[in-house]
Amino acid sequence: MTELNAPPSATTPVWEHFDHVESGIRRRIAVADPAVKDYLDRMLARIAAHRGVEHPLLNAYRTTALDPRQESHMYSECYYFFRYLPFYITGMAIKTRDEMILREIILNVADEVGSDPTHSTLFAGFLARIGLDKDHLSHYQPLDVTERLNDGIRRLYTESSIHKALGALYADETMSSIMVSKINDGLRNQGYDEDLRHFWQLHIDLEVGHSNSVFNAIAPYVESAAARAEFEEGAFEFLGLVERYWDGVQQLVGLGQ
Repeated sequence: MTELNAPPSATTPVWEHFDHVESGIRRRIAVADPAVKDYLDRMLARIAAHRGVEHPLLNAYRTTALDPRQESHMYSECYYFFRYLPFYITGMAIKTRDEMILREIILNVADEVGSDPTHSTLFAGFLARIGLDKDHLSHYQPLDVTERLNDGIRRLYTESSIHKALGALYADETMSSIMVSKINDGLRNQGYDEDLRHFWQLHIDLEVGHSNSVFNAIAPYVESAAARAEFEEGAFEFLGLVERYWDGVQQLVGLGQ
């Protein structure tokens, strides 16, 4: 399983985890121009170091147990963060006539909804096992910042240019590979067994493959300064939304402040 619990060190750049993946995880394509790979690697490192990814709440949660109220709030907000993402990613497909981009988008979505049970079903099962059933979630009012996050991601993926949308998705999938590892650590520290943590463990490596899919989709298009500017705008707009989301959840939960 890919180890992404710590920030990159001087000896092990974070992108090595994405270059060398286990069998069955989506791999990066070979890029003819080394400058393109270097650019996307440096972008990945900037994403991994962003406060929205290295958030105090997530880092504190790895080693600090939550009480039932805190846990309920945190994962109820996560539900409203995650629930429509595959639909928004699919909306990116209408922005392109490039089969490589379309293929990589479809592969990511297929991972989420192409198996039985779907990943949303697995997530619902996890939530139910920690006491958050459908009735609770339907009556839960998420934070305003969570609603802004959800709508912001929808706009980034469905209303932006394809380069900007792929920048947001590169940030999303790279961020997710690190986030799920930290959440899995927190749940383990809380005393939850592997069976209950299955949804999170499943995604530690899977999200690395999803980030690699976006690498494959965007690599032919980031040679120009204009394309890179759009790509970076999408990535850091997404990360800003995530940072403000975790700030709101941190204030609600009262951890890592």
